[in-house]
Amino acid sequence: MASTIISTKMASLESAVPGGHTLKEVEWNKKCKKEEIVQELPTATQAICPDATDPANPLGRLRSAMKNISYTQMNAFFDAFLVFYSDEHLSEEPAPEERRLQYISGWAGAGTAAVSEGGAALWVPGSDVRRARATVSCAWLVIDENDPSQPTIAEWIAERPGRNGRVGADARLTSVTDWQSLSSSLQREGMQLIHTPTLFDQVWADEPNPMLRRPDFSRIVANLHHLEYTGMSWRDKVSAVRHELRELGADAMVVTALDEVAWLLNVRGRDLPYAPLLKAFVVVSMKEVRVYAPPGKLSMPVREALAVYNCYTSSNNCTRVNEYTTIYSDLRRATETKILIPTGDTFQRGASAAIAQSVPQSKRLFQSSPIIYFKAQKNEAEIKGMRKAHLRDAVAMCTVLSYIESMGKAGLNELSVAMKVDVTRATQAGYVGLAMRTRVAFGPSAAEPDYRATNVTSRRVLHNSTLVIQSGGQYDEGTTVVTRTVHYGVPSRDERRAYTITLRSLAAFSMLQMPSTLPAAHADPVARAPLWVAKQDYPSITGHGVGAALNRREDPVVIDYRQDTNLHTFREGYFVTSEPAWYEPRKFGIRLGNVLEVVAKSNAYLGFREATLLPYEPKLIDRNLLTEYEINWLNAYNERIRKTVGPELNDQGLTDVYYWMMNKTIHIEPPSKARKMTSSASKREITTLFSCLIMLTTIIKF
Repeated sequence: MASTIISTKMASLESAVPGGHTLKEVEWNKKCKKEEIVQELPTATQAICPDATDPANPLGRLRSAMKNISYTQMNAFFDAFLVFYSDEHLSEEPAPEERRLQYISGWAGAGTAAVSEGGAALWVPGSDVRRARATVSCAWLVIDENDPSQPTIAEWIAERPGRNGRVGADARLTSVTDWQSLSSSLQREGMQLIHTPTLFDQVWADEPNPMLRRPDFSRIVANLHHLEYTGMSWRDKVSAVRHELRELGADAMVVTALDEVAWLLNVRGRDLPYAPLLKAFVVVSMKEVRVYAPPGKLSMPVREALAVYNCYTSSNNCTRVNEYTTIYSDLRRATETKILIPTGDTFQRGASAAIAQSVPQSKRLFQSSPIIYFKAQKNEAEIKGMRKAHLRDAVAMCTVLSYIESMGKAGLNELSVAMKVDVTRATQAGYVGLAMRTRVAFGPSAAEPDYRATNVTSRRVLHNSTLVIQSGGQYDEGTTVVTRTVHYGVPSRDERRAYTITLRSLAAFSMLQMPSTLPAAHADPVARAPLWVAKQDYPSITGHGVGAALNRREDPVVIDYRQDTNLHTFREGYFVTSEPAWYEPRKFGIRLGNVLEVVAKSNAYLGFREATLLPYEPKLIDRNLLTEYEINWLNAYNERIRKTVGPELNDQGLTDVYYWMMNKTIHIEPPSKARKMTSSASKREITTLFSCLIMLTTIIKF
């Protein structure tokens, strides 16, 4: 085998590199690893990557479809085909039957794939590069989408030989902005991006391997989310939306985000893995509300509540239900004069390119969805529900943590702990499902911010390091997210210091009071300051909004000082997270996370109230590093847990868990009182010592 130094100026040698990658691509991969750019070229006798040339696997079948007019539905072939991660609503966590990217590449995370006749590349966020490379086969080149030194999608496709100028993709699965950006960059390379909505789905539908076939769509019907949880009827919500549309100069809007659909109609479904949402579109006009849902997805109570059967008497007071896929054709012939098309925000990506293209150009109004702000600011019923959900979640998590602690050296590992968390949550009344995939990390794994345990990587939980548990639950009343770090042995001095400083960060943000005009992003340094003093930081955002029985991450606020465009402010009734962390590479990790309710203070100021009520780990707290102010905050928090969670534990008959909780929330004496006690004790000791000296002197004299 010959060793060859790769130059970026060398010509493409497709057949010389496994997977059909060019030498330039290998150089990009090597650069990402910060290694010397040396490629071992295979000899003639060495086998080429079998996955890259197998015509029967998904990759090979897609390549065949790109040259088959029965799939392309045009008398032309494609140079390349793009595969996106999301669904038609651009959901953050698509359902299994929508995971086209995973089907073609094996990668379950976010990203974009490009497949050509001679190669396949996958663009993923920088934090996912290592995991993606460990997941996909040798047929795939993994590229860091955040690294400007690596090729863009258009540049990579432009290097492919035998171009005829056509690139296929499904415009239903990407945002307007991303589609326009891709189209422009491809045009600069002399290529055209063509919307091809059926090609990939037909390939997946024809999959002969039973293990790879497309999962069935969820048949669980949507149900009403009752007024006791919503606090507002769907008609009142529609009226509020119409008022905002008039202010914006629009007479209709397309509601594409699934959490907005659920909020607007007061319905909840089971069509996403980590959110109780219904797969549907809604068009709100000044005259009617049109719902586009798959057949049979709306239960009879939902149809009755939405007055579906009253449309023949009053179209202004009912909801018309249409077949899901007809949204595109209906928008093309819409009679409204100006239709609001939602643009992307921090977490929501807005309407898809296909939705936007379906609206006649003269009728398009690109604007943030007004529902974002209605949904984020919870009313009294929603606030009450969120508090109740967090109380139930506290009971579940106290039960889990006390159980793990009592197990001792019972052979638990990261995955078994995660399963215990999920099973215990499901025992609570009103439980609907998970709000996120439960993530458990022990020891060195906890030092990786984006670590996710697998059957291969799952570590045993021992007594010599920290255990980080990130999880969340969906309940009828609300959504919860919580992170705690525990230790089941004797923590080291470094671990206690890291935990205490992270706790100080959480305390600093929780105790913050600020003017209502302060952008949420600008509050971030308050949380990070204690860590910055210790020359530490964390790569993730500090916090985000939390939905009420909706998504665990919702717009508009994001707490991250690096945000230079999102200047949304806090409002009373918002629920947000605060999640500081400390990562000690290859040793341990600390992460703490609470959900906070934004509450009104005097003089138009705002503050926070903890919705999460779960004890911290006392053995990891070095009280000498805490100020009196922070100790008072911690004592007040522990007292709330005792008064709020304690009775619920007793009501559920969890006596052992109750005593565990009481032991974790013991009052800590503030330094000032401790100093006073020490001073009094010292005076007594001096008096006693002086008396002893007098007695001793008297004895010596005699």
